[in-house]
Amino acid sequence: MGQRSAALAEDFERAMDDLAATIERCSDGQWQATVEEGWTVAAAAQHIVGQFPLEFEYLEPAAAGKPLPGYTWDDINRKNDTRAAAERNIRKQDVLAKPEAERARVAQWLRGLRDEQLDHASALALADGASVTTQQLIEGGVLIDHVRAHTRSIQAVLG
Repeated sequence: MGQRSAALAEDFERAMDDLAATIERCSDGQWQATVEEGWTVAAAAQHIVGQFPLEFEYLEPAAAGKPLPGYTWDDINRKNDTRAAAERNIRKQDVLAKPEAERARVAQWLRGLRDEQLDHASALALADGASVTTQQLIEGGVLIDHVRAHTRSIQAVLG
């Protein structure tokens, strides 16, 4: 484990801890409120913890120096909206059961990355083919900032 991967894992863990604390603060009424994405708080919270398989479709090939998926934003939005509609009434305790397991699994994977894996650059179709490193994907909207952005959206509803 390198210092960079350890720092990324710790940053991810902090983001997930903030998410869990935010979810725990939600009243039943707030749980069904609508966040800026147009989803219920319930669906947004589930989106965060349910998105890791899709995120790993990007992160694992990036770390291995392989091509990233060619999904378009329409593909991603369709997946997100379908899942949000299905999960709009998910129970808070069901969402809270997931973050700890996902937090541990993802943090362990992050800690195992070597610096050269973090430095691999790949073309990202979602950014018009721009070259991004594995570290940029981890820090940016694919992982850590994805958790933080949706957590902030939930926190905005809580006041």
